[in-house]
Amino acid sequence: MHPALSVIFFSTLSGAGYGLWFWFGASLLGHDRDFGVRDYLTLGTGALFVVIGLLSSTLHLGRKERVWRAFSQWRSAWLSREGVAAVLCFLPAGALVFFPQHGPMQKFLAAALMALSLLTVFCTAKIYHCLKTVPAWTHATVVPIYLVTALYTGGLWLASIYAVWTFAPALAILAMITLWLMTRYWRNNDRPLAITRSSALGLPEERSVSVFEHPHTEANFITKEMVHVLARRHSGRFREFCSFFGYALPLIACLGAWTLDQPWLYSLAAVSGMLGVFIGRWLFFAEARHVVSLYY
Repeated sequence: MHPALSVIFFSTLSGAGYGLWFWFGASLLGHDRDFGVRDYLTLGTGALFVVIGLLSSTLHLGRKERVWRAFSQWRSAWLSREGVAAVLCFLPAGALVFFPQHGPMQKFLAAALMALSLLTVFCTAKIYHCLKTVPAWTHATVVPIYLVTALYTGGLWLASIYAVWTFAPALAILAMITLWLMTRYWRNNDRPLAITRSSALGLPEERSVSVFEHPHTEANFITKEMVHVLARRHSGRFREFCSFFGYALPLIACLGAWTLDQPWLYSLAAVSGMLGVFIGRWLFFAEARHVVSLYY
């Protein structure tokens, strides 16, 4: 698949924003406290990531003036459900600003923010997971990768804002889980497509089918959006970049912040983690093979 940067920015930034909102809501449930400057900063940072991500996703639309119609198909389309959940997230997030004192209402809004944040990320993952025309995206690890990655990047930004020393072990666990899931996903990507030209025509696998001539003499929309070839050596290099910048370097930075009492290293971990996740999302599209590529 063609890796559209607008969609990659969307999933990376909005995922971090929803993850940050999730951990912020969890912190309100776990502690009775009134809002301080860092609490407002956390809410604002999460909103900034989400808004920028949502706006960047619209850059990939052909008819932007019709974007409002996407909200009407929530009964059948995961894209529409994602849009509805994304809008609903702003209700508890905005309402929390008016309930800075701890109490039952603050905890209710915090729980709602947590649930809606995870629901939105889940809907985003299901947009890709339900596409049977891209076999790689139907793998069982796709939805967990999106959810855990959002919690991981959101946790990195939470640690950066609050300098939460005891949160470093939790980030290490999330990083290892995410990397394990992505390794399984990459291993599945290395396998040849289960669908072949022969099976598409209902013929036995031993029957070899070849294309007599190319369907087009020049590039078109399908070849641009659905057919993208990434050399295996480049794929392996980008996987290494994703693993190092996304998980190895942030863990080293978090360990240094925890043991050396250097909170600025949490910010380094957050930025590096976002870079690694961005590379991973780029690979998510660049390595995916649409079944139409068998014809083109």
